[in-house]
Amino acid sequence: MPSAVPVINRRSVLAGGAALAVLGVGVSACSKPRPKPPPVEELLTPLNEARRDSAVASAAAAAVGLAPQVAAALTVVAAQRTAHARALSTEISRVTNKLTPPTSETTRSSPGPAGAAAPPPPPAVSDVIDTLRASAESANRLVATSSGYRAGLLASIAASCTASYTVALVPGGPSV
Repeated sequence: MPSAVPVINRRSVLAGGAALAVLGVGVSACSKPRPKPPPVEELLTPLNEARRDSAVASAAAAAVGLAPQVAAALTVVAAQRTAHARALSTEISRVTNKLTPPTSETTRSSPGPAGAAAPPPPPAVSDVIDTLRASAESANRLVATSSGYRAGLLASIAASCTASYTVALVPGGPSV
């Protein structure tokens, strides 16, 4: 009479393990691909805003007759927004695996011909506050659709802009 207990040997165990491994590879190949990160183009707007804000704050800080503490606050805002632009540019380079061309942080214009129109007056502190408010709102909108490092970077930028226009540059506040 044959035995009721099936005989399991080493070969059948190894063959079963190999079959499971092949099945696992096949199943993982059929699974959904990883979701793609949001396009890098969404970072171009905050990058351009950071560059614009830095230029506006620098120009406002250079205004004649500005209180020293206001000029100092505007200079700090300009430096922070330049750092934001640098961080965004680095993130764009990392995601695209391309180096972004260096940009000058300040641009100097050559003197125009004699009799040319006078340069426009420097922006007011209220103009800097308005650009920072718009930049903070823009970054906040992007945080909701981002994740990971990108969301943290954008949230940090939004927080910095908000702190700049609500604390450092608030009319009648600590520095203005």
